[in-house]
Amino acid sequence: MALVATIGVGRLVSGERHRQAAPSGRSNGAARVGRKETLPALSVAPSPTRLRQALSVSRPSAAPRPPTNAAPPSLRGTDVDGAVTVDERGDLVVGPELLGLFDYFLSATGEEPAQAIRGRIVAAIRERAAGRAAEQAIALLDRYLGYREAAAGARVEQEADPAARLAALREIRRAWFGEEAAERLFGDEEREIEAAIEESRILADEALSPEERDARIADVEAALPEPVREAREAATRPLAQQADEQALRDAGASDEEMHAHRVATVGPEAADRLAELDRQRAAWRQRLDAFAGARADIEATVADPDARRSAEEALLERSFTPEERLRVGAILGLAR
Repeated sequence: MALVATIGVGRLVSGERHRQAAPSGRSNGAARVGRKETLPALSVAPSPTRLRQALSVSRPSAAPRPPTNAAPPSLRGTDVDGAVTVDERGDLVVGPELLGLFDYFLSATGEEPAQAIRGRIVAAIRERAAGRAAEQAIALLDRYLGYREAAAGARVEQEADPAARLAALREIRRAWFGEEAAERLFGDEEREIEAAIEESRILADEALSPEERDARIADVEAALPEPVREAREAATRPLAQQADEQALRDAGASDEEMHAHRVATVGPEAADRLAELDRQRAAWRQRLDAFAGARADIEATVADPDARRSAEEALLERSFTPEERLRVGAILGLAR
C-alpha cells in the first residue's frame, strides 16, 4: 500500500496518464499559476480520499454546447462518478467528490476533443445543480483544468524524493485554488500520500526491529483523517476477514464456530450469504472432482487418442453447461 501510494506521488507531479491521450493545445502553465480569480463560495464537505493523476487537458476559450454524440468508448456502460453538492444557502460545497465528477469524464482524454469533454462535464453539472451553485461548479471546473495543465507542465525530476514531488504539487495547487480551497479539495489525499511516504521510510529503516516498525506504522495510520482511515479499512477488510477465516479453518474450526465468528464480525445476514457461498463453492468442487475422476478413468481405459478425446468431450458436455465448460477448461487446462 505504501509503495503504491508513493509511486502515485510521482504520477501526480509529472502528469503521467493511465492511458495514452492525443496531444492537446497547451499554454504556458507557469504563467497561469500566478493568475488570481474569485473562488466559488466554500462549504466543508468531508469525503473519502482518492488518488488522482495530474493530466494535461487544454482549456477552451469559450463554453461549448453540451455534446450530443455517443459517449467515448471508455465511458460506455459505466456509472458517473462523483457528485455536485449544494448547501442550504444554494452555494456549491467544495470537496473531492466534485473532482471525482470532473475526473470521470476527463478519463476519456484523447478519445475526443478537450472542448467536447468540458461540454460533457458542464452538462453533468447542470443536471445536478442549478443557479449559483452550477455557475460556481463550472468556474471551479475551469480552474481545475488550468491547474491540471500547470501540474502536467511542472518540471520535477522523476528521481527526486517523493516528498519533494509532493511539495511541488502542493505549491501548484495552492497557487491555483488558494490555501482553503486546496485543503478542502486535496487535503485528505495529501495526508494519505504523506503517510505512505513516512511508512516507506519506516520500512526501509534497518535499525528498527519488526516490532518497532509495526508500532511506528500504527502511529502513522492513527494520525490519518477519519475518512481516510475508514476508506483504507473498508478496502482491506475483506482480505483481513479471509485471513481470519483461513486461520480458524487451519485450527480445525467447525462450521458452527465459523458461522459464529462471521456473525460476530460481519453480522447475521452477511454470515448467511457467506455460508451459502461456501455451499456453492463446495458443490462446485465436488462436481469438478467427479469430472476429473471420470476423465482419469477415460485416460486409463481408452487407448485410441481420437476415441479418448471424443469420450472426454462427451463427459464434459454431460457434466457442465456451456458457460461452465469454459471455466473448467481454464482450471484443468483442457484443449478445446
